[in-house]
Amino acid sequence: MDGVGTVSRMREKQPQYYVDFDQSGNIAGFYVDEIHGDAIPKTAIPITEDEWRTYVSAPQLYKLDGEMIREKTQEEIEAERAQRPPEPPTLEQRLQATEQALLALMEVL
Repeated sequence: MDGVGTVSRMREKQPQYYVDFDQSGNIAGFYVDEIHGDAIPKTAIPITEDEWRTYVSAPQLYKLDGEMIREKTQEEIEAERAQRPPEPPTLEQRLQATEQALLALMEVL
């Protein structure tokens, strides 16, 4: 290769990454200009590819605080966890409950 291809690749526009937040400051979505084009929300904030890699790997750990994106405190994480509805029963738990109900019904009959 004569090096011309290398120079032109270096001049290619790099994708711009964006992150958007909900009203609570939690990450609501990620966008890339090459994919989303004009559909990127006006409220989305430009970020670097490295920041995108960090935030997308664990979005629940980051929030927008004023104009700064920061890692949530352990207290914030625990408070969010406490506000979540209980997890639905697992398949195993549902099967056990059904089995117990059937056994109880068989005792009555």
